[in-house]
Amino acid sequence: MGTITLPYLAVDHGKGIRDFIVEKQNLASTIRLELPEASRLSEYMLVLNDEKQVTKCRNLVERNRILLMHGLPVAVNATILREYILAVFQTRVLLIYRSVNNSAFLPAAKKQRRVTYRRVPLSERTRETRKAQELAIRAVYALGLDYGVVKLGIGTGRKMVIQQVNPSPRLNKEMETAYVQAITQYMKGCARSRTPLEEIVLGADPEFVMESPQGKLLIASNYFPVRGKVGCDAIWLGQNRSHKPLVELRPDPTPNPRQLVVRIYQSLIFANKKMGKVPAKWLAGAMPYEGFPLGGHIHFSGIQPDFKLLRALDNYLAMLLVIAEDEKGKRRRPKYGFLGDFRYQDYGGFEYRTPPSWLVSPTLTKGVFVTAKLIAANYKQLRYNPLADVSMQEAYYKGRKQAIADWLPILWQDLKQCPDYKVYQAYLDDFYHYLASGITWDESQDFRKFWRLPPYGKKKTEQT
Repeated sequence: MGTITLPYLAVDHGKGIRDFIVEKQNLASTIRLELPEASRLSEYMLVLNDEKQVTKCRNLVERNRILLMHGLPVAVNATILREYILAVFQTRVLLIYRSVNNSAFLPAAKKQRRVTYRRVPLSERTRETRKAQELAIRAVYALGLDYGVVKLGIGTGRKMVIQQVNPSPRLNKEMETAYVQAITQYMKGCARSRTPLEEIVLGADPEFVMESPQGKLLIASNYFPVRGKVGCDAIWLGQNRSHKPLVELRPDPTPNPRQLVVRIYQSLIFANKKMGKVPAKWLAGAMPYEGFPLGGHIHFSGIQPDFKLLRALDNYLAMLLVIAEDEKGKRRRPKYGFLGDFRYQDYGGFEYRTPPSWLVSPTLTKGVFVTAKLIAANYKQLRYNPLADVSMQEAYYKGRKQAIADWLPILWQDLKQCPDYKVYQAYLDDFYHYLASGITWDESQDFRKFWRLPPYGKKKTEQT
């Protein structure tokens, strides 16, 4: 089943949607929405599973190339011990099925036997099922889709690989019901073309490392507790789990991006006093110390993630940061910093994990916060998705600055059309000029000097 147009009147009852999107038990590969609010939404919001992305997904060679570029494992002549089938709609797994028999599925077998699957409750939180859900969502996102059914295989050594991603799957009754509900919810969510700024609360947990004058990594857990507003990331060094090398700032969340910057600054002052006169350079960015990638994770509450929001954050924020990143930054990707990296959080919001640690500059920090909030409030009206092009995905992962810089004025002009731009205009304009100036941050520099923290005094400086 190909592209269909789904009128808003069908939302009144689920059966109406079902009659449009399912034909002969197959889900439509592309759905175009007719909504009363269409004039206030970007064209991008009105299409689920863009036709061009569906075409790429159906090409096995192209599909595997894209998945591998995003750091996702694919099945190539793998021996599969058991399988999972997951129905995905944007950031949610709707249903999970697992093969009942655990004997090996041999790729070279002339006759594949029939496989029986049993439904797995979404509440099952084993390490394997959590990993399966994460990979399934990542696969659908990486392929530029909004929904699809993903088949995963568990091979020898418990290695999980992606076998299939089907944008127009054959559905059982459970799947039909789940997809109808998910699409209905999405359409109803489109009735609100923007979220008021005051409803969106921001938080963050940026990381940095400390390097001794001899070039050795200082162990953060020797100076800071695991928990607290200034603490240690969970990652450990070597075999000793108590040796945690990454410092993590955890300022209290706030609806005010300016206040969040102040709280970051206060956390840095506290950390600086805590370290006393221990000689060290404080390093931030993507990977200032070999083997230790850093994140500048941004937390959101008051708004729920969908693929449209994540893609807006990728296009209008994470991709643009590549323009100014240290050349070494691309080594962080794609194991970390992959596009669309997010996690739901217990507080009811979510964490956007793609950006590196933006602590390298206060201008960068302020710009990241206000841009993230502007995007979150207005993403349904933003018009561009350059990362839909595989060549732009490659530019992001390989750090091709010029290809990305060509998009900067186009994307920024789109942001300027948002009525909320003027609320944070000073910070946003400074951030734009930073990106457009050709400045590249230097991850080998002690970032305290740019925050005017001791021992660097109060003289204001900025990177060149």
